[in-house]
Amino acid sequence: MIRLDLLTVLLDLPSIGSQVVRKAPASYTKIVVKGMTRAEMILKVVMAPHEPSVVFVDNYIKLLADGNPETFQKTLDMKGLKRSEQSSMLELFRQRLPTPPSGADGGPSLSFSTPTPEQENSRIRKLEKLIKKRL
Repeated sequence: MIRLDLLTVLLDLPSIGSQVVRKAPASYTKIVVKGMTRAEMILKVVMAPHEPSVVFVDNYIKLLADGNPETFQKTLDMKGLKRSEQSSMLELFRQRLPTPPSGADGGPSLSFSTPTPEQENSRIRKLEKLIKKRL
């Protein structure tokens, strides 16, 4: 219920305070939906039990599709696991990661990386400026 309310508010944000009610741009809608979906997946992983470890790691990989050990480490921090528990989970995570596909010629295939923290911060700053302008 909260997700729908927050999603609705974020999607309506570009027209708040405007005399003209119009639909948000598709690019804005896409970014908001993608961000909310990722946040929901992170919450699902954080709220899930961490035992058995293999199931937890597999769910993380399936739900978040993130092969970055630092991001996995942050998720374990959010769960409040001790460092001793985290080290064995990190090792299991590295073992369970699927191998990246290679191109037809045996070389690396094209892949799209996730945005860097600087790019994400830039997007957040732009969104904050838009919100301040509208209020």
